[in-house]
Amino acid sequence: MNRWVGVVSILRDAVENGSRAVEKIQKETANRPFAVLEALGPISAPAKTVHAVHDATVTATHTAIRLVNRVVTGAVDVVLSKG
Repeated sequence: MNRWVGVVSILRDAVENGSRAVEKIQKETANRPFAVLEALGPISAPAKTVHAVHDATVTATHTAIRLVNRVVTGAVDVVLSKG
């Protein structure tokens, strides 16, 4: 049973840290083209809006992934502690 607890802990950490890393990479990668678009006078304001929506969506998605990860692994921890 201790092995399963360890496996769950490793998976929890992998999803948590992996999600944080992917979120950071997604935002950094998107910053490059957004910086160019935001520097162009006529489309600067709409580009900034789209950029903000993009970043908020990426953040919300990864926050949800990490929340589900915590809920699922927490439930598995409870089941394993009963076994």
